[in-house]
Amino acid sequence: PIFNRFLFSPADQQKYISTLSGGEMRRHNLAAVLITQPNFLILDEPTNDLDIMTLGILEEYLRNFKGCVIVISHDRFFLDSIVDHLFVMEGNGVIKDFPGNYTDYRNYLKELKAAQAQETAKSQQSAAPSSNREAKQRPRRMSFKERKEYEALTAEIDALTQEKNDLEAMFNSGENIPDIAEKAARYSSVKDILDEKELRWLELSELE
Repeated sequence: PIFNRFLFSPADQQKYISTLSGGEMRRHNLAAVLITQPNFLILDEPTNDLDIMTLGILEEYLRNFKGCVIVISHDRFFLDSIVDHLFVMEGNGVIKDFPGNYTDYRNYLKELKAAQAQETAKSQQSAAPSSNREAKQRPRRMSFKERKEYEALTAEIDALTQEKNDLEAMFNSGENIPDIAEKAARYSSVKDILDEKELRWLELSELE
């Protein structure tokens, strides 16, 4: 039964809707939709409204869902878990159709950027005078400012990673967490910030 799956015990299913908490109400509304056995779902930023436990249940449900799901989300971990096709909003009315999940798309961008850089380097080398082409090229090193940024990022990433691990341990402990919604929102924010800082750290590390 779908309500059991979304953590409503038989006793809970006898409660009046007006007595449900905010989190229970969101789970109830979600289960009420899914119990109709739809074959097409549209989810707008679902990770903003659901606690970690409910989100895990929804991910499992969607992985086994036989219909079509359109999801709008900034949560790359959620997207990696359930999607196999992306419509990427690139701005100025441009939408890119990409087969794969979010990580696949990020890897594609890195490969594309590397290929473009290689083509640019080849073009510049072909256009340079022969004396310049024969000259030994020195790799660019970190500037003083970049070195300071790199060191700061290393410390920030360590702190964010520890905070993320602490939150995950709290969620997995099974203990009652009074401010679960606030903690879940912070967890999602930490993941996004960590992803951005790790990407910049990797860029700088290539100059190391």
